Amino acid sequence: MSKASTPNTIEIAGQPAVISYVPELGAFRGKFLGLTGYCDFVSDSIQGLKKEGEISLREYLDDCKAAGIEAYTHQEKIKTFTLRYPESFGERLTQAAAEHETSVNAYIIETLNERMKHA
Repeated sequence: MSKASTPNTIEIAGQPAVISYVPELGAFRGKFLGLTGYCDFVSDSIQGLKKEGEISLREYLDDCKAAGIEAYTHQEKIKTFTLRYPESFGERLTQAAAEHETSVNAYIIETLNERMKHA
């Protein structure tokens, strides 16, 4: 089973989503970001992604409302810092993020959070 290719982002109904091509499905898979739960959608075209994404997001929001669940994560103030690393590390980092179908920044944050749980 091969991995999905490098993900891209798209905005659907004002909500960002990560889009990857999944060769096994012969289709694109989208996953919304910034939600408290999991919400994804699949289509074989970009137009289809937009349509399916809108449907999936609407259903997710309706389900959250019906269950009394907060649909969106709360945004914290974002801090930045400079990280110096060898070029070869950057290539490995980009590949690892793509394999996890996330951005490099999100992958770094997730990895650091996981390590800090054990500190």
